[in-house]
Amino acid sequence: MKVRALWGFKGIQAELKNATGQARAGEEFDVSDEYGHTLVGKGLAAEVDGKTAPKTNKQAKPEENK
Repeated sequence: MKVRALWGFKGIQAELKNATGQARAGEEFDVSDEYGHTLVGKGLAAEVDGKTAPKTNKQAKPEENK
């Protein structure tokens, strides 16, 4: 899973695959799915894979408006 750090943080060096184990805002990392979901869930990173479609809301029909 490819993620982009939104905030600087100290992470697991083996997962981030860098010398210090620290991430700076804006850096991109290729991490395992489990670790990537953990970072996204904590708000530290965002997924940057092109596989995800943007989430859209269903448009209400006129008869559904109240």
